[in-house]
Amino acid sequence: MVKDIFKNTVLDYPSYSKKIILKQAVNEGLIINNKRCNGQFTLDFTDRIDVTNDQTIEDKFKHVLDAENILSLIEEYEYKKPYRHFCYFKYDELNIEKIKDLYKNHKVNIFDKKGQKIVDDFEKPTIYLFGELIYFKFSYKLQNDTGNIIRYVMLVIFDKENNLLEIRFDQVGIAYKSSYNYYKDRIQDILNYFKENIELDVNDIDFKSVVDYIKSEKDDITIIAQRMTRNGTTAYLETYEDEESIIPILGELDSFIEEHKELFERDQNTREIRDKLQAFRNEIEVKSDLPLVKFRMDDSGIKFGIIHNYKDTNFSLFTLYGELIGEEMMGSVKEYIMRSYKELTASISIDSISAEKK
Repeated sequence: MVKDIFKNTVLDYPSYSKKIILKQAVNEGLIINNKRCNGQFTLDFTDRIDVTNDQTIEDKFKHVLDAENILSLIEEYEYKKPYRHFCYFKYDELNIEKIKDLYKNHKVNIFDKKGQKIVDDFEKPTIYLFGELIYFKFSYKLQNDTGNIIRYVMLVIFDKENNLLEIRFDQVGIAYKSSYNYYKDRIQDILNYFKENIELDVNDIDFKSVVDYIKSEKDDITIIAQRMTRNGTTAYLETYEDEESIIPILGELDSFIEEHKELFERDQNTREIRDKLQAFRNEIEVKSDLPLVKFRMDDSGIKFGIIHNYKDTNFSLFTLYGELIGEEMMGSVKEYIMRSYKELTASISIDSISAEKK
């Protein structure tokens, strides 16, 4: 049953994911895809699946899904693929012995690449170890109104070096979601699972302060959109595609002042008007809540957004925009955000020490 649902789910993977999986299967010697055969017979004395003569990527993919070693490879791919959404939590201590007890008591599955067989199920999570990272994969059985059943995955990563818990997930079709708060509820279920099973306490990270720090201190990242709430009114401001990352209204006001610099420098009165305009512009931003901000990392071009207090919670939800071209996108965002978080924390500590000495 699990295997059939798994196959049914992966058939809906996007084409770029199918290409990555097939390429990896070729590289690992699990299938044959001889692009230069020109219709000639491929001689092979192993049990590898030959997809050479299948015409489309869809045909090749369907051809291999009855092989359990291919499904096992896809299970591993789910640990490494990029996900659209993710969130972070801090923890003080990770009890490794409690995690070992989960395995000893058969409360988790263990992914073993050498086994070449599927291990995920709907009853308990699967653990995967990669370097200093510990992955937990949670699989859920979801059914729509027509009776179609899929397997939905949420991934948890314990980063022991940074005492960081990360939850990754993709969107699922609205027909499969049981409620408006589906993702929020699943995230809370996962946090409850670790609280109950390994006595893990997590803390929310104040990413609003991190965003403020990035805006004031960083020059290698650009705000491309923001949702501003002020005096009960909400405005969504996004840069124009054909202009150089100028936020409407606020950014345009900055540009207007800069473009008319000579006019504003004409005399004391014009300088006073300029100063009042700048003060008014800054007051709008400082006194406004920013429940959503979108950034573009200047070096890589990666675009991501942060929704603060996601659905009335205390945590922030991150979203990648554009094509998901590799797990390194998530790694780049994580590295940048956590470096900024550490810089902010260090600066606060220095300020506190300085204040105590006065």
